[in-house]
Amino acid sequence: MKIEFTSLHQIDHILNKIEEIDISNQSEDLHDYIVKLLEEITKSDNKRSFEFKSETTEVRIAIEKILNGSYNEGVKINTNRLLDIEIKAQSQIDHLDKMIQKGSFFQALLVDTDEKVIVLTKADHNQFIDEIDFTLKKGLPWDKRIFKAFLVKFDNEHNIKNIYVYDTTNRTARYWWDGYLELKEKYTDSHNTKTSLYILDRKIFDPIKRNYPADHTYLRNSTIRYFRSNDEFVLNDFLEQNFINYIPVDPDFPKEKIVNKIKELPEKWKFDYRFVIKKDEIKKKIINIIPLTEKIDLVFKDFIENINSIIIAWKDAEGNKYLKIKTDEGYNRFNKVNE
Repeated sequence: MKIEFTSLHQIDHILNKIEEIDISNQSEDLHDYIVKLLEEITKSDNKRSFEFKSETTEVRIAIEKILNGSYNEGVKINTNRLLDIEIKAQSQIDHLDKMIQKGSFFQALLVDTDEKVIVLTKADHNQFIDEIDFTLKKGLPWDKRIFKAFLVKFDNEHNIKNIYVYDTTNRTARYWWDGYLELKEKYTDSHNTKTSLYILDRKIFDPIKRNYPADHTYLRNSTIRYFRSNDEFVLNDFLEQNFINYIPVDPDFPKEKIVNKIKELPEKWKFDYRFVIKKDEIKKKIINIIPLTEKIDLVFKDFIENINSIIIAWKDAEGNKYLKIKTDEGYNRFNKVNE
């Protein structure tokens, strides 16, 4: 994808000041930083889907101007609006002793054969000790970039295909997506929690249940644990914790294929790559029934911590197969039966 246009401004809401940076007169390092930043945003899955509240908001009008080649006009609208919004947002949190980070505001137009992409991103400045003179300075971190970003994909007729908002830290500050960009979330957190669990069950776990029963049990249990123990779902983090580092019981288990399939689920089944987990939606999805005999089922009512030490499969010398389940209540109930 070709970078058709880009601009850079320093936004200082404390001094009520905007400074335009002429990128062409800066070092190659700044150019490389911008390229890396744009590449990271366009390839990242750390995003949520949004929609414009209206087709007549300032940012919506400004990006249309950028699409039509009126770069300076569109950039000026976006930059002035961000300064005004940050001043207002800062006044609302002054009493909390919190500060909106100063940063660099990038705007870019990327062009492909059948698609145009607008990116607006604010990259936060961090303090660091200069290795030459050992003085405290502030600037853009090279390796660990901290940013909020807004990306809109258009077709060649300028119809919107997708709108995404990114944040490298935690859930995007409301002043950014609501106050500044004037967006609304496309999917609610309840929808995301409910849909993601349902689709994981139907499209990932159910298909492996018959051929890989042990892997099914462990992976589904760890998935419920993830939803139970985390406040936020992040697709890459979920995959890392539950699948990528998982060692299958069955050597033929198609782990890589499953991982790639999960990566496609949000786009295909309409839920976000990142969202706040609504705990009340988990209760409806966690029960897992495992048939043991024609008359006995093992019911998982929640995730089981240290499942390998709680439920153990074993076989006696005659080849009879059993399950050992660590349980005081079960022991007390059935111990009397066996006396």
